[in-house]
Amino acid sequence: MPTPRVTRTFSMLGGDGAGKTALVEALLRVADPRHASPVGSSSRLDAEPEEKKRNFSLSLHPESFEEGGRGFHVLDCPGFAAFLTEVEWALQVTDGALLAISAADGCHNRAERAYDALAAAELPAVGVVTRLDHEQADFQRTLADVERSLGVKPVPLQLPIGSGPGCRGLVDLLSRRAHLVDPRGFGRFVDAEVPAELAGEVDRLRVALVEAAAEADDELLGKYLEGAPLTDEEVARGLAAGARARRFLPVALTAAKAGIGLRELLDLAVLLFPAAEARPVVGTDLAGQPVSRPGGADAPFVAQVFKTTIDHFTGRVDTLRVVAGTLRPDAVLVNPRTRSEERVTHFFRTDGAQQAEVAAAGPGEFVVLAKLKDAHTGDTLCDGEAPVLLPPFRQHTRPVAYAVHARGGDDKAAAALARLVEEDPSLGLSRSAEGELLLQGMGQAHIEVTVERVKRKHGVDITLALPSPAYLETVTAAAKAQGKYRRQTGGHGQYGDAHVELAPLPRGAGFVFEDGIVGGVVPRQFIPSVEKGIRGALASGPLAGYPVVDFKATLVFGSYHDVDSSDMAFQVAGSMAFKKAMQEARPILLEPFMQLEIRVPEEYVGAVLGDLNGRRARVQGMEPAARGVVIRAACPHAEAMTYDADLRSLTQGIGTFTMAPSHHEAVPPQIAQKIIERRRAEGKVRGIEEER
Repeated sequence: MPTPRVTRTFSMLGGDGAGKTALVEALLRVADPRHASPVGSSSRLDAEPEEKKRNFSLSLHPESFEEGGRGFHVLDCPGFAAFLTEVEWALQVTDGALLAISAADGCHNRAERAYDALAAAELPAVGVVTRLDHEQADFQRTLADVERSLGVKPVPLQLPIGSGPGCRGLVDLLSRRAHLVDPRGFGRFVDAEVPAELAGEVDRLRVALVEAAAEADDELLGKYLEGAPLTDEEVARGLAAGARARRFLPVALTAAKAGIGLRELLDLAVLLFPAAEARPVVGTDLAGQPVSRPGGADAPFVAQVFKTTIDHFTGRVDTLRVVAGTLRPDAVLVNPRTRSEERVTHFFRTDGAQQAEVAAAGPGEFVVLAKLKDAHTGDTLCDGEAPVLLPPFRQHTRPVAYAVHARGGDDKAAAALARLVEEDPSLGLSRSAEGELLLQGMGQAHIEVTVERVKRKHGVDITLALPSPAYLETVTAAAKAQGKYRRQTGGHGQYGDAHVELAPLPRGAGFVFEDGIVGGVVPRQFIPSVEKGIRGALASGPLAGYPVVDFKATLVFGSYHDVDSSDMAFQVAGSMAFKKAMQEARPILLEPFMQLEIRVPEEYVGAVLGDLNGRRARVQGMEPAARGVVIRAACPHAEAMTYDADLRSLTQGIGTFTMAPSHHEAVPPQIAQKIIERRRAEGKVRGIEEER
């Protein structure tokens, strides 16, 4: 039986500025020197104008390459906090992750959030110390920072030879050999003896490495405690087990510009990450029942869409990860979500900045398919004879929303934005109660980048504004009023008379209508007309024109005319009675509150609490969490709209939060008065219909 081809599929994670993309480009250059970018040029992978402008990745970049007869498929992930959702999606379609940590900056570049996502995905990880040749690089400080910031024990797999710009290679602690930079080729090294001045440190780190490997495997631990030496193969096995269980973080060293540690990093990916063929197929069948079956190249085909782009010239392009089976031309695949078929005639792989057509694609490989009919990000494509639905991508509550206004009308903006939402499901589009078109996203930067893409890709110039909070109105006292509608225009006239009582209800109760008519003073057929008239008037309250909620309206009395009374007349009468009674029921404004869950390091807790107090927020509790504190608070929506940018400023970009609608509360009188005055100046408040 032929030996399975060596394939590894992993994500490249880390905070912005950690050197992830530079490292991926260096790996591509090791595999093929043609990938080398001219000196001083911008990244070839961060090719979109929005990425070039900001000098960091804004979306997933799938890359595939061959090195030493092995296939590697890498997802270069954005490091900026607003794009963490894409990191989670990447981890769902890869088998391990490299976590980039700058030797110059340490973990304060938001590696913590990436590590949390990685731990939640239960994938093995290798920490990669980048920028080893930087002037401010400090290997020992970086290790200490990893343990302090990530809360995990770092286990170095290598030791640098020299420091900063003087770094000339590394010592491989597994083989106990030195790898010195070979000037004859990028990424090549010369195998040598360990420098004498490093022998003691190498011995110390080698002992720590073996102990960590032994503790991760019960069989190895027993052998180690008995005093028997572990072979290099056994040490590697223990390291792989420890990485999978995340009992420690194996740490490798690299310098992308100098080409240090690159081939060694690929070797470690093969050693410590599971083979793509070993990934089982786990999901549900078409009836929703659990499915779990072995993968492998000969298994029924299953793949998942993890990236979608829509272009004016190339149309729709989807990128998939093959989970099991082998894709070949002219395959007919089924989308279990839609039950529709997709015929695949040609497919490609992304190789640096180029695409190359391939004849077959097996487990772990990324493939690019053009012009699928009905596939979205997160969808499964599979063999129709053995259908399975893989778990969809997780969607978070989108904490940031802006009102969208476009030259040429909101309809044009909505159509363009809908295409970007199809590409990026972490975006959302909705309409507010005020009729505003709202663009929702994971952060202010996420929204701003989307607006730039809409202008570039679809020619729609969009401006953003803070949305209007969803204020409401309600009553705080009982009141009663009469609404009489009478019109005489010759022939049949219009007559309706309704006496309505209002009473407050608890928050969230909505509107309740009650029939209190006795003695038939209002005929049965006109009582629903009164209710309909009141409901029609609920959309615009008397204070500021906002919807009215949380009260009961009771029809208690009225009168009618045998000829002139009608459905319309009693609708108008009910509306008039409601509006008059509202004036006497001590109406108030209600404002929406949002539930905030904020995660910050302990040193920022005081500043965050002070800021929340200034926003009229109520802190409901705090509890310790990994690497910080979780603060829960209820905050008025009007005060929370800018929280994303403000929290980043308060915490140097480290703090994170989620925000979800919670409830409504009374607006403080001084703030309510300003809102009422503004709304009336804008003509948003309609007067009571007067009887004529």
